Amino acid sequence: MKYLKKISNIHFLILFCLFLFIVRVKLTGSLFFGFLLWNLFLAMVPYLISLKIKRLNFEKITKPKLISLLFIWLIFLPNAPYIITDFIHLHHIKSTLVWLDLFIIFAYASTGLCITILSLFDVYKIIKQKWNLKYANYFSYAVTFLCGFGIYLGRFLRLNSWDIFTNPITVLKKSMYSFNDAKTWLVTFGFGTFIYLLFSIWKTQANAHS
Repeated sequence: MKYLKKISNIHFLILFCLFLFIVRVKLTGSLFFGFLLWNLFLAMVPYLISLKIKRLNFEKITKPKLISLLFIWLIFLPNAPYIITDFIHLHHIKSTLVWLDLFIIFAYASTGLCITILSLFDVYKIIKQKWNLKYANYFSYAVTFLCGFGIYLGRFLRLNSWDIFTNPITVLKKSMYSFNDAKTWLVTFGFGTFIYLLFSIWKTQANAHS
């Protein structure tokens, strides 16, 4: 019952975001925020993958197959918190409804963060079940900072999740070169720490009510 309620709440959040986009289109006649719809769709991909993994029979699935699924999930996970960086577009908007634009981006970014934490918590429980609590804690800690690095790659180097499959050499080179830039470390640890703290709060509350 709690599981169905969680899914319903996510659906309501997404519908609310879509409603806000429609309202803005009606008021301004502009489709400028269309990129938010695409980013929200990408944010849902890791969540749907984690839901799929949860439905697997863990007694029958092999560890290599599970690791492969988790790798794909990890590649797409940064798309969810990435929406936070869309606040940068406020500088490019010529609008008399700045308050509405700010609220819309805030709603989409908050939804992306919720999806991030829910999906990460699902995978955390999966790893704890398949391996142990120690591995689950190490994994969740590493993932949050990899998300921070993924956000940097997406916003500043303009790389996409699928580039890892279509152009892995370019992704590897740009990633390695970026380590010489202080901005890489600041963005990675800044966003990574923020996501980890949110996840820790969620995990503590969930364990308290379990």
